[in-house]
Amino acid sequence: MIALSLKRMPVLYCPQAPQCVKNDHSFSLRYRSLMPKVSEEHRAAMRERIQAAALACVADRGFSNVSMADIIAAAGLSAGAVYVYYRSKEELVVDVGRRVFGERMTALEQLGGHDPVPPPAEAVTALMRGLASTDFFPGVAVQVWGEAVRNDELGAIARDIIAQIRAHIEYYLTAWLAASRGRAADAAASEARRLAPAVMGLIQGFAVQAALGGPGIEARYVESARALLASL
Repeated sequence: MIALSLKRMPVLYCPQAPQCVKNDHSFSLRYRSLMPKVSEEHRAAMRERIQAAALACVADRGFSNVSMADIIAAAGLSAGAVYVYYRSKEELVVDVGRRVFGERMTALEQLGGHDPVPPPAEAVTALMRGLASTDFFPGVAVQVWGEAVRNDELGAIARDIIAQIRAHIEYYLTAWLAASRGRAADAAASEARRLAPAVMGLIQGFAVQAALGGPGIEARYVESARALLASL
């Protein structure tokens, strides 16, 4: 038997049956090169199906209590079909987070190109409401952040995502300060860097409050954030 590695997962390769790959999760896969080609639409649909199953499992049982076997069962797919896309629940949930935050941050950055640029009291609170409409936010997001504190690999990914979100916020704030406050480009960028961590904190605080604060807290928090941001 010849030891190989498939996406960091230890496998055994059988020379007599080269299409058969067995890994430590006890399922069989065919080499990706031997798999029939599928469209990008099919791959996207499969990812969405797996992600939806993962979010449902985490929301129902909690991140630490969910295994890949649970997600595979909830998705109604074979183990091989799921592991083609995701090696672990951490990778899966991070991919969901990147998609959810990426969509919202792109929308926020686009506001920087509007004329006039909407003020933070409108733009950031709209972002909060948009995040609240997703299955990832707030409950799953808060659980993943908690797991990232003790999981070094997940923590590194979470810090990278947070840095990217902060960069989007800085971009928007720079545009708003230049357009609405008449700041020179360098001054606007410097002020945006100073403000961005606090704005990021408002968004993270919204997640925690929405997850733990009880009925009605989301609307109250958004109005409180609006009042604070209006003073900028």
